[in-house]
Amino acid sequence: MMNLSEGGGPAVAGSKADAPGGAPGADPLRGGLTAGAGPGRRGTEPAGSGRSRGWRLVRRIPGLLVGYALLLALALFMMGPFLWLLSVSLMPGTNVFKFPPAIFPTFIKLDNYTQVWSFIDFPKYIGNTLIITGLGLVLNILLSLSTAYPLAKMRFKGRSLVFGVLVATMIIPSATALVVHYLTITWFGLLGSFFGVVLPSAVSVFNIFLMRQTFLGVPDDIRDSGKVDGASELRIWWRLMVPMVKPGIAVIALLEFMSYWNSFLWPIVVLDDPAQYPLASALTYLNGQFAYNFGWIAAGTILSVLPIIVVFLFTQRYYMEGISGAVKG
Repeated sequence: MMNLSEGGGPAVAGSKADAPGGAPGADPLRGGLTAGAGPGRRGTEPAGSGRSRGWRLVRRIPGLLVGYALLLALALFMMGPFLWLLSVSLMPGTNVFKFPPAIFPTFIKLDNYTQVWSFIDFPKYIGNTLIITGLGLVLNILLSLSTAYPLAKMRFKGRSLVFGVLVATMIIPSATALVVHYLTITWFGLLGSFFGVVLPSAVSVFNIFLMRQTFLGVPDDIRDSGKVDGASELRIWWRLMVPMVKPGIAVIALLEFMSYWNSFLWPIVVLDDPAQYPLASALTYLNGQFAYNFGWIAAGTILSVLPIIVVFLFTQRYYMEGISGAVKG
């Protein structure tokens, strides 16, 4: 039944005008319910839901505090030796033997750093270390890339066998190969040279394994596109595939940088002239025959590890990307 509105027009039954109490209802001109219509409208939440969510967050606080406390304790445990070494390097050597031992220096003193820097000629030994590290990085990266690529992308008989034999050699302790390395270096006439220090560790099975996994994560379509364009296998490897595995190269570079920078025993065995020692081997000059200056030893050790810390801080993002890419591959 139609009623006339004040304007003389018909009023549709069931409109807002007919809704009891002025409650909003269905608007046929809009084809649905008006805002606020119906008990199941969106945006509504049961009473007390915000309060229950707040209580859940409150109940999680003790667990979070315990977790953060454990992580902090673990971090202090891991960094404890380095922090103690840093503290010893900043205090006089006599304070190290006090009882109870001094954990923190009463005042910061840089005498140990200046004295040890001039005592063992740090610039010369840092230069030797840079030469050894540079040669080792270049050889390791090139040999790892050139070995891992055919094991990952090229099809040939015995590929799995070759890879299995390479991986099996990882169980051999490096110390057992020391005599073999020495005889090999002697036979090649490389005793007393930097190449004699670098060559025995120029091929790393772990690096080959890591780069193989990284190459496996690169789509085969990239290699196929190079073949379609008529590129040689060497050009495909260098121009197309190597740029795709830069995170893996960063991982190798970081690991080998730390390894060569901290090389200690092998350079002493190979190098006849102590003036050719890398920095880690040259720190043995700080060990006296009857006494030790722990302040000097601590300062020299801190100076030797600072480059590693700086390099890791700048490359840790690429390190994580490379490790995750190798795992996915």
